[in-house]
Amino acid sequence: MAFILKNCKLYLGLLIGLSVAAACSKDEFKVKGEIYGGEEKMLVMERSNFQGDWVPVDSTRINRNGGFSISFPAPKSPEIFRLVLNGKYIYFPIDSKETLTVNTSLDKFGHDFSLEGTPDASRMAEFEQELQKAPIGVPDSMAQFKRSVYTKYMKELPGSIVSFYILTKTIDDKPLYNPSDATDRKYFAAVATGFKTMRPDAPQTALLEQTALKALQEKNREEGKFSSIEAEEIALIDIDLPDENGKNIKLSDLAGKGKPVIVVFSLLNHPDSPDFNFALGEFYNSHKGTVEIYNVSLDADQYEWREAARNLPWITVYSPGQTGSQDALRYNVFQIPSFYIYNANGEISSRPMTLDELRKSL
Repeated sequence: MAFILKNCKLYLGLLIGLSVAAACSKDEFKVKGEIYGGEEKMLVMERSNFQGDWVPVDSTRINRNGGFSISFPAPKSPEIFRLVLNGKYIYFPIDSKETLTVNTSLDKFGHDFSLEGTPDASRMAEFEQELQKAPIGVPDSMAQFKRSVYTKYMKELPGSIVSFYILTKTIDDKPLYNPSDATDRKYFAAVATGFKTMRPDAPQTALLEQTALKALQEKNREEGKFSSIEAEEIALIDIDLPDENGKNIKLSDLAGKGKPVIVVFSLLNHPDSPDFNFALGEFYNSHKGTVEIYNVSLDADQYEWREAARNLPWITVYSPGQTGSQDALRYNVFQIPSFYIYNANGEISSRPMTLDELRKSL
C-alpha cells in the first residue's frame, strides 16, 4: 500500500521539470537501510492515529540484497512512526524532512538494530536497547530505572518527541510511566511543561497537558481537596463556552431537554482529525434529530479551530488546551477523544472510551 506521489509530470521543459521534482520530494522523509535475511519480505510502515491505533501508511518489499527504502510526506509536527516485520516493530521519530537509516537482521528485528540520521533517532534506539534490560516486575528497581531514563533522555529535552514517546511507552499493555502513580506524576508534569513551552501548537501538547491535569486531579483526590466526577455522576456538570461565531452556548441549554446529549472532548486540528470527524459525522447522521453533540475542542490555535468548526453540523465550542482546560479537568478527561453521554433527563448515563463503544451505548 502506498499513498505517496511517486512521479511528477514535467511541463515547461527540463528546468521547470527539475523544480517540480524538487517540490515533490522536499516535504518528504525517508527511511532506508538493510535487513539481513529479510529478502523479498514485505515491510510495512505505520503511524499512530487520533484514536491511538497504529495505521499502515506505506509498504515496500525488501530487495534481494536485503535493502529497502520508504519515503512519506513529512508531518507538520513531530510524530512517531514504526516499521513492522513479522509482528515485530522498530519505532522511530520524525520531525520534518530527514533521512533515517536502519540496519538489522530478520531474526533480530525489533530488539537489536541501529537507527541513525538524527540525534532523536539515535536517542530512541539507545532507549529501546536499555528498555530490553529493564527490571520488569521489581518495583524498587523499576523506580530507579525510570529515574535513570528520565535523567538521561527526558530531563534536558522535555519538549522532544522522544520524551513524549518514552513517557507514553507501554510494556505488555501496561504504561512504563503511569500518571496514576504518585512518583510518576512529576515526569508527566515536566514533559507537559516542556511541550507547552517549546511546541504549544503540537497535538501532543494538549494530550500531555490533559494527562498532567488528570495526574493532578488524582493527587488532589488523594489529599481530599475536591470531589471527582464519580461523586457527581448523576448531576449535570455544566459547560459555558463560545462557539465558532463567538456566541456562548451552555451545555445545560441542551441537556435534560428530552433527548440524549453527547459531550465530546477532542482536537479539530490534528492530522487524524478529519477521519475522526468523518466517523463521528456518520454516527451523528444516523441518529439525526434524536441526539445532540456538544463538542469541546482543546486546540491550541483558535483561528484554525474556528475554520474547522464551521464545517461541522453539530455544536462545537472552544476551550484552549494550550492554557489548560478547567472543563476537561472537571470532566476527568485523561485521553483525547473522550465521550460522555447525558440521558434525556440530563443525567450522565455512560462514558464510552471509543467511538465503537459510543455506537453500542446508543
